[in-house]
Order: sequence, then structure tokens, then C-alpha cells
Amino acid sequence: MAKEFIVKPELERLAMQELRAFPDCEYVTDVAIEYQLDRVLKTNWTMQVFTREGASMKRIQYAINTTRHKLRHRYDLRPGS
Repeated sequence: MAKEFIVKPELERLAMQELRAFPDCEYVTDVAIEYQLDRVLKTNWTMQVFTREGASMKRIQYAINTTRHKLRHRYDLRPGS
């Protein structure tokens, strides 16, 4: 199945929405998506997540990994976005 192309702001919004659905992820303050070609993972983007103090990093890391995996299988960044 082909991936859907998506613009960076929309992918950031979706990632934040996915992350916030996990318990203890109210500490996530921002998500940044950057273009990065990875032939092994078959994707053209990477995600950085920012949190405020007091976060359970173990739980947030699980949420990040799960969200990243889900979105990488569905989306690629639209060229030029």
C-alpha cells in the first residue's frame, strides 16, 4: 500500500493528537517534524518531541515509539513542505 503524502504542519498536528491520547502525555508540549531520508525505515521524516518537567519519560518514550511507528507506515512528507 502506498503512503499518503502530507505537509509538515498536518503531520505535526496528527503526531501531537496521537501522543496526547496516551496516559501521562499531557506533559508533551510540542512536536517537530523534520525531513530526513531513511532508506532502512523507508521514510522521509523524523520526529522530535518536547516535554515539560515532571514527565514520566518511560511512558512518553513508549508513546513516541508507538506514534512514530503508526505514522511512518501511513505518511511521507510532501516534497517541498
